[in-house]
Parts: sequence; C-alpha cells; structure tokens
Amino acid sequence: MQFERRAHRSSESPMALRFQLESTKDRGRLEALVLANDEGLALASAGEGAVCAELAAIAPFLGRGHFGMPLPPMLRGAEVAVRPLLVHGVPLYLASVGGSVARDALLVSSLRGVERILTRN
Repeated sequence: MQFERRAHRSSESPMALRFQLESTKDRGRLEALVLANDEGLALASAGEGAVCAELAAIAPFLGRGHFGMPLPPMLRGAEVAVRPLLVHGVPLYLASVGGSVARDALLVSSLRGVERILTRN
C-alpha cells in the first residue's frame, strides 16, 4: 500500500496550486505565500488577500535582485523571501512572508510542486 502525503488533491491546476500553497503555508507557519507572474499579479495565493496582493506586486522586483526598494506598508518589517522559477519559459515567483526555520527547505519543495502542477499537461 502506498502512503499519500497530500491531504487534498485536484486535477484542476488553479485548485491544485491553491492546495499546494496552503499546505506549504501551514507547514512553514508562513503569514502568506504567493505565486506571482512577471507583472506582479497573483496566480495563486494562501493568506490574507491584501498581504498576498502586496507580496505579488513586489515579488518580480525582489526576484530579479532589486533589494534597495522600500517594502509596501503591509510588508514593512516582515521577513520576505522570493524564489524565481521558469515554467515553459515564463518567469514566475514564489514569494513568502514570515515562517519558521524550515522555510527555505519548504519553499524549495513547494517550487517543485508548483512546477509539477504547471507542467503536467
């Protein structure tokens, strides 16, 4: 018998992405987790809507190494991490706020899940 580690599954990509981000957010004790496109729009998110919108808006800038810019009001003083990825040549950004010491490992794992979901068809 094979053990299924995922509590929720979906064959629909938007729902599968949401489940992926929610699971990572909960396991990592993150305040918010967002998958953003290069225009700063959230493609999927887990967390409070306004925080996710601000996080998505700055993710492309931080993902491209623009670290000198001030953070938006809801993110000031927070620990923000951004991991870039390319899916079918399209730049995307997995961005998080807050988290435990295992945050970086969980983000790497979540990146693999996001890539698997977006490239499965």
